[in-house]
Amino acid sequence: MKTPLWNGAEWHWFGFHFTFLLDPRAEHPFARAIIDALVVCDTAMPGYAEAFIERLASVRGKERFTPHYEQLMQIVAELHVITQMVRFDWPGGAHFIMEPTPEGSKKNPEITIQHQGFTYGVEVKAPSLLAHIKARNENSTQLPGRMPSEMVEQVKREGEAMTLPRDNPVKDFLVSADAKFEHFKVADANFIGVLVIVWDDFIYEPISSLISESAGLLTPNSFFKDSEGVAKTFQHVDGVFLIRKLHQFAREAGGQPLIDGCSNVMDYGQEGVFPFKVFIQNTKGVMVPEILQRCLQGLPPTSEMGAEYTPKDLVWWTGTMNV
Repeated sequence: MKTPLWNGAEWHWFGFHFTFLLDPRAEHPFARAIIDALVVCDTAMPGYAEAFIERLASVRGKERFTPHYEQLMQIVAELHVITQMVRFDWPGGAHFIMEPTPEGSKKNPEITIQHQGFTYGVEVKAPSLLAHIKARNENSTQLPGRMPSEMVEQVKREGEAMTLPRDNPVKDFLVSADAKFEHFKVADANFIGVLVIVWDDFIYEPISSLISESAGLLTPNSFFKDSEGVAKTFQHVDGVFLIRKLHQFAREAGGQPLIDGCSNVMDYGQEGVFPFKVFIQNTKGVMVPEILQRCLQGLPPTSEMGAEYTPKDLVWWTGTMNV
């Protein structure tokens, strides 16, 4: 390996967690969970662990630089999802390829999975949320999804700031995944492309961004329109999975106990057990097979799952948030 994860000289957000590489008595559960997951992934895709650790190690050098922190959490989110896909019991077995590149393109998703005649492309994304979390903690009014400006003025409380939708990253994730999957779709009629977005505990936010009737990105009323005012579609993204996990990464890394029955930071959870993972089929894409939905434990969002699993236009908070 060309670059050690942490040598005690340069600042790294995870330097403390990986101290046990220098002193085995200082093992940290956050680092242990990452290493255990890497062993699983490297067994299926030799070379994955070394590439991942070099990538993780490269995000360093600026003390307490928050963009680096968010970048690292995004990298950990990718590992979380890929580990689940590798661990899943694929009937008859599956073949995994890390960062494949199709002919005619330099764009690649995190992984493809070949199983029973289908190829599943998976792009994993996680947003930068620190500034958004701060606003959510401080403001009593939140708009999870977009609404007309005149309606915004009606609900805005005088003298108070509002927490605005975090839907632009979701739009950017869809645009990126759509471009990455395009050449795969051309080359393989049995290619299925899905986007996995790892969010924090406020899962209604990306749900609202995607399927809110007023402006959801996967609806005819999408706020993302072409020059003629027609909603843009993402025909190469067949479905979107949403996972509420970033807060767990932050808790474990920050020395706080995990919540919701999570045994370790890479614990993906069980199918049909709270906190649920969401699956949203893109009506402009190909139907995502059940086996992939089972692998990622995605369920269509319903009110029966809890209030946080339905789109919201407006939220008024009382008290102080602690997430």
